[in-house]
Amino acid sequence: MPPFKVAKKRTTTKQRMKDAILDLHSKTQKLSLTQLKAYIENLTSMFEEGQFERPTIAISSLNIGDVQVLLQLTHSLDNLEFYNRTPVELSPVYDITRDAFGKSGPNKALTRITLNNLLIFAHHFVTSQPSTTSSDMNINMNDLNLNAEGLWRYGPVMHKDTKHDLVGRPDYSLWYGNEEDVAVSVVVVETKGVESVTSGVSQTLGYMGCVHRRRKDLQKKDATVYGVVSDGQCWWFLKINNDSEWSEYIITARHGNYQEVVGILVHIFRTAATMSPAQSEGTSLQTHSKEASAESYMGFDEEAVEDDDEEEF
Repeated sequence: MPPFKVAKKRTTTKQRMKDAILDLHSKTQKLSLTQLKAYIENLTSMFEEGQFERPTIAISSLNIGDVQVLLQLTHSLDNLEFYNRTPVELSPVYDITRDAFGKSGPNKALTRITLNNLLIFAHHFVTSQPSTTSSDMNINMNDLNLNAEGLWRYGPVMHKDTKHDLVGRPDYSLWYGNEEDVAVSVVVVETKGVESVTSGVSQTLGYMGCVHRRRKDLQKKDATVYGVVSDGQCWWFLKINNDSEWSEYIITARHGNYQEVVGILVHIFRTAATMSPAQSEGTSLQTHSKEASAESYMGFDEEAVEDDDEEEF
């Protein structure tokens, strides 16, 4: 197993202390006295145990085996969700882009252009043409949005009997709600070519696993997360189901035949749109009570981690 890098320099506490205090302030009116006391006791425990100063592990340095161990995932061959999805024809705008770069060989810039176009098209298709199912009829499509990059941090995970945070920057993520609900359902990572596919899959699975584990810890109703890895020609679709089992499905689109790719993107975007974080008042209080005692933490757009002093494990 190749080593992964752990930053020996501790993360600064200022931002995480600030986030925790702001989070407590936002919940004050929603929690009962007992729940508020539990939240404060948990916050005090985090300070005493040094949970605001954990060393970090870069998600990009993990292999699939590392991700499975650290985030408690298992591989499954039983998922048939991505098979036989209805292909979706692209708009003429994509043909214009393809013709403009028709003589350009595969490279990172072209991969990013392809990803941008297909993700934007799939998002527009879903938000402008919602299906007529009863679940889709109750969706506010304005809540479904793409986000590019941003620093993620999740913890703790145990490595060599020490608590660590996992950190990284996914290229894209699809959100259907707010950060407090960890309402991100699709993670996309681009790769530089076939030789880096395995790294891209493990990296994407790592981001997905962080979201999945945080949702499980908060006792969310559905902890399913999807992922996409692509070099612009080959596409790996990933899924972590509610039972912490992950699966994969591969499509090749070397000749610009992206109809099947877009069909699956539309499917997972539409599925994301139905994963509404809205809850009844009773369920919300129950969830907040469990949040107060939850041990894990996940932050988005966190302050950068200095890792100039690293150690391989």
